[in-house]
Amino acid sequence: MVQQNPYCDAKRSGFTLVELLVVITVMVTLGGMLTYALASAETDARVKRTEADVVTIGQVLQRHVNDVALSKMNLVYGAPSSVTANATGPGSPATANYPLSRAAAVPFILFESAEKARLILAARRDMLRMVLPECQADLLYPPASLQFRTRAEPPIGSSGASVQYHPNVAQLRAPNQWNQMRTLLGLLSADTIDTRWRTSNPGFNPASDPKVDAIQLAGNATFEALLRQKTDGTAMTWTREHESAECLYLILATTELFNGKAIDQIPSSRIVDTDGDQVPEIVDAWGQPYVFIRQPISLETPVIKNFNSTAAATEQYRIDPDPLGLLNSDFRYLASVRDATLSVPDSAYQPIYLPPVVISSGIDKEFGIRTSFVDTDRDGTPEEGVSRSYSSSVVQLPQPIGPTYSYTDPRTNVSYSVPVWRYPDPYFNVSSVPANTTGAHVLQAGGIVKAKGFVNSSSVVEYQGLGATLDKETAADNITSLDAGF
Repeated sequence: MVQQNPYCDAKRSGFTLVELLVVITVMVTLGGMLTYALASAETDARVKRTEADVVTIGQVLQRHVNDVALSKMNLVYGAPSSVTANATGPGSPATANYPLSRAAAVPFILFESAEKARLILAARRDMLRMVLPECQADLLYPPASLQFRTRAEPPIGSSGASVQYHPNVAQLRAPNQWNQMRTLLGLLSADTIDTRWRTSNPGFNPASDPKVDAIQLAGNATFEALLRQKTDGTAMTWTREHESAECLYLILATTELFNGKAIDQIPSSRIVDTDGDQVPEIVDAWGQPYVFIRQPISLETPVIKNFNSTAAATEQYRIDPDPLGLLNSDFRYLASVRDATLSVPDSAYQPIYLPPVVISSGIDKEFGIRTSFVDTDRDGTPEEGVSRSYSSSVVQLPQPIGPTYSYTDPRTNVSYSVPVWRYPDPYFNVSSVPANTTGAHVLQAGGIVKAKGFVNSSSVVEYQGLGATLDKETAADNITSLDAGF
């Protein structure tokens, strides 16, 4: 008889503890790998969706730029001023007396041509500001009063008299889209602004009369409150926390596209009021509001021909002409409008092409760049950005420049003056703008050179305009409409 080995069990019906632990370990490992793969796939999908969105939006914005660059500017001119004086400021011709020889007249003819070209350039920049707002102030300010000069006709028997100029002023008619965006916000249209202001200020129409500098008048608390007033008489609730993403929503909601509105191309899940101010933002695939910069002078991308520290000295500031100013009428082409303390080539001061850009903060949900409003800890006090009164159309030429516009209406005896030479400017070093700036001008703290990028005394490359990198690590994963294929 064969005896059964007491150490050998009959057919087993379970697993040992070791076997169970091995199986659990394998399952956990596979689960972790699957979770990582799914998370990676989800991240990739979000990146692709965001890239597609920013390219689509970027194309809509670029169409606006093309339209403004090619369109006739609809200008309103102020009444002719009787003031005559010698021209002063950048590019002004040397004084001369009548009669002028043909050769002696050339500088004056060229100066007048440049003045008219600069007026159109400034009007195009102001138009872009109004149809592609990037901050609250862009939508609050009515059209800017833009000055220019024309040569006064010499009086009869003018031999020996000096060549003098009349100051003139013009402004855009408020674009329909600007009025539509304000209507979406519940704010007053240009016509209503004029009507309500005229009630207590007869003869003054700040939103439609170039003789009244509406941007300067916004320093008046009563007028500023009117610009921020809703049609029901209450103050607007719009906050600045995500102002550029909210401006982006307003632009798309008022832009015609495919027999509808451009906003129809954006999924409803991407339109969210994240800050509860009753103005929705366009958000990326991570639910974070985009940043929109109309003219990103300091954004580091191959698309924008900014400072290149690795190039030869003659090629560090590359040339890429501004399509809004093909006649090279920008004051910066003049040697007198430059910072003599900076040793840089002429091309450093020349305007360049700046395409509009839409930026997602990417996976880390942090931008790490300079925008109009940066409040990373969300305490209501921005660490970076510009004051609520700053807009590209606030920028002015430094004094003295003249003659400046003044006029007295002979019918009403009401006097008007435009003492500020407004110069809408996208190439601005916004790091020089204090919290409550007044009178930001084109030469301020290095102007265009520091905005385009330069090497400081520590051999560090710095960009100090909108789009400048503040933190390379957090900015590294940003997704932009320029780098995504647009």
